[in-house]
Amino acid sequence: MSMLHARNVTEQRLPGLIGALQQRGRMALETAEPAEICELFRRYRAAGLIIPEAYGGLGASTRETVEILRVVGSLCPSLAVMMTMHHHTIATIVQLGGLIPAADELLCAIAQNQLLIASAFAEGKSGAQIFNSSVKARAVEGGFLLSGSKKPCTMSHHMDVIVVGVVRENADGSFTQGFAVVFEDGSRITRQPFWNTPVLAAADSQALVFDDVFVPSERMLLAEGDDEAVAASVQETSLSGLCWFQLMVGGTYLGVVSAMAALLLARSGDEAPLAQLAIELEGAQQALIGTARELEEQRAADEATYAKALCTRFMVQGAIERSSNLAVEALGGMAFIRSNEVAYLLAASRAICFHPISRATAVPLLAGFLRDSLATHG
Repeated sequence: MSMLHARNVTEQRLPGLIGALQQRGRMALETAEPAEICELFRRYRAAGLIIPEAYGGLGASTRETVEILRVVGSLCPSLAVMMTMHHHTIATIVQLGGLIPAADELLCAIAQNQLLIASAFAEGKSGAQIFNSSVKARAVEGGFLLSGSKKPCTMSHHMDVIVVGVVRENADGSFTQGFAVVFEDGSRITRQPFWNTPVLAAADSQALVFDDVFVPSERMLLAEGDDEAVAASVQETSLSGLCWFQLMVGGTYLGVVSAMAALLLARSGDEAPLAQLAIELEGAQQALIGTARELEEQRAADEATYAKALCTRFMVQGAIERSSNLAVEALGGMAFIRSNEVAYLLAASRAICFHPISRATAVPLLAGFLRDSLATHG
C-alpha cells in the first residue's frame, strides 16, 4: 500500500510525470542524453517541489518528497538522483533565507523559471568542519574568487545555478566554512569527463572546475569565527541539508530496488521471496517516513537529528542490499541473461553506498549518539 500511496502523492504533486516516464520506458531513459532527462525535470515543474508556497513553489513536505523520489527512482533512477541533488540543495537554500540576501530571490526564480540547481559539496561530517570542501574562497574587492573542483557533480552540463560549499583560509592558518551561490552564466567554470560507467550516466555527473570564479559578497555566507550567530546558522543549515540528503538518498534507491521487486512480482508466483521483500521494503519505507516526520517537526536540525537520519539511511541501505540480492536470486539466471535491465537495476541499487557520508566517516558520530541515548543518569 505504501507504493500506491507514493504514486498518488506523485501524481497529485507532479501530474503527468509518472505517465511520461512509463511511456518512455526505464531503460530508454537510462540510456538517453541527460538533456532529455533535465527537460522532463522542468516540464513537469519538479524544480519547485519543496520550495515553500510563499516563494511560488509546491511546498511538498519531507515525507512527500521521500515518497515521490521512491516512485521516480523506480521509473528512472537517473532522474531521481538528479532530483535528490537538486532538492537537498533547495532544502539548504531555504535555510539560508534571510542569511544570504540572494537566497529569497533565488527561490522565487527557481520556482518561476524551473531552474535546476547543482550541489557542489564535499562529503559531510558533523563537527567543526561540516563540509570539507575542495573549493577555496579568496576575498577580493566586492566579493570572492572561487578555485578548486567538485567531482562528481550531477547535471553538470544542464544546471542553472550551483550552490558550493567553500572554505577560506585565514591569516592564522585556520579555515572558515561557508556557502556560495554561483549562477552558470558563462563564468569561468569548466567541465571535465569523470563518470565512466554506464550506470546512472543519464544523471550527467561530471567534474566541475572553478577557475577564479567571482561571487559577489551578497551571494556568500561564511561562518566567521567572531559571529557566533552566523556560525550557528551555518551549522544548522548544513545539518538540515545533510538530514534531507540522507532521507532523499534512501527514497531514491528504495525506488530502484522496488523496480526489481516489481519485475519479480510480474514473473514469479513464489510467495516466500515476495513476503520477505514486503518486510524489507515496507520496513525501510516506514523508517524513512518516520524520520522525515521528525525532521518536519523540528525548527532546526541538531547533531542528534542528523545521527537519527544517518541511522535510518544505513538501515535502509542494508534493506536495499538484502532486497536486491533476494530479487536477483528469485528472478533467476535466465532473467539476468536475457535482459540488461536486471543487471542494471542491481548495479544502480548499489550506488547508494557511494553517497556521502561514508559508513566509516559516520562511526564517531553514531557511536557517540548510542552512548548518549543509552546513558543512565542519577
